Amino acid sequence: MPLAESRDWLKPTLVAVGLITLLRVVALWGSPTDLYVDESQYWLWGQNFDFGYYSKPPMIGWVLRLFDELAIHRSAFTVRLPAPLFHGITALILGAWAQSLAPAHRMAGLWVAMAYLSLPIVAVGSFLISTDTIMAPFLAGALLFYWRLCAGGTARDAILGGLLLGCAFLSKYAAIYFLPGALIAYLIIPSMRPRAGLLALYALAFLAAASPNILWNFANDLTTVSHTMDNAAWLKAESAGPKPSLPRAFEFIASQFLVFGPVFMVLWIAALRAPAPGRQRALIWFSIPVWTIVLIQAFMSRAYANWAFAAIPAATIAALLFALDRGRIRTLWAGIALNAVVCVAIPLMTLFPTLITDAKGQPLAKRYVNVADITHDAIATARAEGLTVIVGKHRGILADFFFTGADSDMTFYATPPKGAPNHYYQQKKALPADLTGPVLFVTDDAALTCNGETLTPVVDLSQEIGSWAGKPFPAYVIDAECLR
Repeated sequence: MPLAESRDWLKPTLVAVGLITLLRVVALWGSPTDLYVDESQYWLWGQNFDFGYYSKPPMIGWVLRLFDELAIHRSAFTVRLPAPLFHGITALILGAWAQSLAPAHRMAGLWVAMAYLSLPIVAVGSFLISTDTIMAPFLAGALLFYWRLCAGGTARDAILGGLLLGCAFLSKYAAIYFLPGALIAYLIIPSMRPRAGLLALYALAFLAAASPNILWNFANDLTTVSHTMDNAAWLKAESAGPKPSLPRAFEFIASQFLVFGPVFMVLWIAALRAPAPGRQRALIWFSIPVWTIVLIQAFMSRAYANWAFAAIPAATIAALLFALDRGRIRTLWAGIALNAVVCVAIPLMTLFPTLITDAKGQPLAKRYVNVADITHDAIATARAEGLTVIVGKHRGILADFFFTGADSDMTFYATPPKGAPNHYYQQKKALPADLTGPVLFVTDDAALTCNGETLTPVVDLSQEIGSWAGKPFPAYVIDAECLR
């Protein structure tokens, strides 16, 4: 195929991806929703530069710090802005990867890029900031360069691929799912066996990029690794053991049809037994281990739908190329059209979060509604009481204290831990031992005593609508010594 034809896909793909990304950015800009607790926490991590954090590796904090420095005015929009941009970049990488695998299909790259952006999990991920979103372009790039390496690539491909895989690991440890996929493909598909020297170079580049977080974990009692392993607590000796559940397993399977899209999932399943060239066939083995491992986790304990996100890049290309090889264009259109329903519904829900409510009159998107109101009320209460220090107990409340109250005249702390910290705020933002005097304490405790005296809250910060609806959050003026 002439070079000019091999690039026919690029221009329309750039236009289409650019347009969809722009629309998502505009919808994000117009959204009145607040940050969820995890999003606020990721932002705070970036304000305290480190090579690792309490529950996640550091890349998301670094990215949000960069966007925060570039922003004219900090807001939920500027924190979430990387989300549609990173998914747009991922779509382009997957398009390039797909086109290299199927040059006979002039628009394979366009089909794959559009299919990826239509996925429900990507639609949601384009309006919320998460570690999956940050990992996505790095993992896709690492896979692209690994395929190039297996096709007779150079040392440059090995170094770039390894560095990108290391960056994916710094984004989310799920990037390590690359290893079982690469091992299985190496063992059973001859065309997926790069030269030993280049494979070693790929591995060294990965270790070089990942080493800051690896060393940080060893220096910090394996904090992040330990928290990540809590998701598989049933494997630990001190746990109550596994609690197998077929309903949980089936629920996880159903969730994957929803997040990947039912049509594309059916195409991927059909591709499992279909003949395909070696390097195209290998795509299957970079998704099967991910879904299998997380399915076992769901059966033994619990698993959220996004835990298998690392399967998505290779699975998307496998499903799309299967359909293209068989001329099933109408099926692809049907898959994208069905997914587009979610792609339209998500921005509408973020633009008008209170429009659709549940049986209790609460917005379906209530976890993103009125999150900041407690912070504003707490600051107003502290000022009225002549205080400058606010202490919180609840992780979700603390998360917004530090974000919404970042530019206020208040200082925020978490209650000191009794033993090991329960969250990042107790680990890094606990009430100092030398701080004395009265503070405003926001808690969810129904009763509070200090020096044998039962305290009366100065205000109840509970909300009627949104994230904290129906939950009591009394605020007390209390001596800091009583909180230790």
